[in-house]
Amino acid sequence: MLLKIYRGTGPGTILLIMISLVMVWLQPLLNPVEPSLYNDYPAPLYALVLNLLEGRPYAGIIFSMLCIIAVAIYLVNFNTRLFFINERTFLPASLYVLLSGYLASNQVLNPVLPASFLLLLSIDRLIVSYRKPGIAYNLFDASMIIGIAALVYTNIIWFYVLIIIGINIFRSFNIRELSISLFGLLTPFIILYSFYYLTGRDIAWLNNLLVESILRDVPEYYWSPVFIIISSVNLLIFLVALFHMWSIFNTKKVRSRKIFSLLTWMIVFTVLIYFLVPAVSVGLMYVLLIPLVYILTHYLVMMRNKKIANYVFAIIFFSVLFLQVNRAIVI
Repeated sequence: MLLKIYRGTGPGTILLIMISLVMVWLQPLLNPVEPSLYNDYPAPLYALVLNLLEGRPYAGIIFSMLCIIAVAIYLVNFNTRLFFINERTFLPASLYVLLSGYLASNQVLNPVLPASFLLLLSIDRLIVSYRKPGIAYNLFDASMIIGIAALVYTNIIWFYVLIIIGINIFRSFNIRELSISLFGLLTPFIILYSFYYLTGRDIAWLNNLLVESILRDVPEYYWSPVFIIISSVNLLIFLVALFHMWSIFNTKKVRSRKIFSLLTWMIVFTVLIYFLVPAVSVGLMYVLLIPLVYILTHYLVMMRNKKIANYVFAIIFFSVLFLQVNRAIVI
């Protein structure tokens, strides 16, 4: 029953998603906290956001919720246009909104949320280059958006590797297109450094800011036993969904196969970045949710046994609910 409501496309589903967003973010709305983890060495564009919202924690939470809404809308629009899940549904938005409350302690103003929206936009620009004749200047756009996102959250720059992987998936390898994409990545930084130079600002300080935001160590996240148990169950669900997708992979259209290949690479790459880059925090979860919700949506939509699909969605739903209640009790 829950799944049927959340996967719909009517105004009732939209209203339910908005209510779910408020409920999932109710704790941070009632008790907003300053995001100290993300205040050290903020990227230049995120520093502007911090200055604008300084001393207004409620505004910071509202900003984060607006970012969640923006990503959720784009997730639905992305599938509606490219139609790689074989059903037009609001389920990607529903799952993204619900799972945004999975790590309750991470529901603060943070740069990963706007950066993840830009990353999704970049991937979109990459995919539309598929079968485009001649030089695909969309690759410049895709890489430039990654560069802009890196000025919001510096460590998103590692996802330029995903763009290179995507070029090999959607295009035949072309050194000229690779050069165009690299120039696109560097363009926002060229503009930033030119601005600092022309206005007489301290370029050495900017260099140190960018280096420290990539190389510094961040405090380790405490994984409670309860969280580990719940996450183990949900991880098993996701692995089953991933296996299901690959089991019917060859039955899909070529473009859909390429999109799911890129989404799988995105999952692998996000996990690698989290474990290998010391400056990356659990906030990267918001990036991981993008491919994760598509694969879960595909599994829930394509599953023949609708009763089991409802049970799976209920487990995910009540996992988030339990973690939110657990946080409220701890507070």
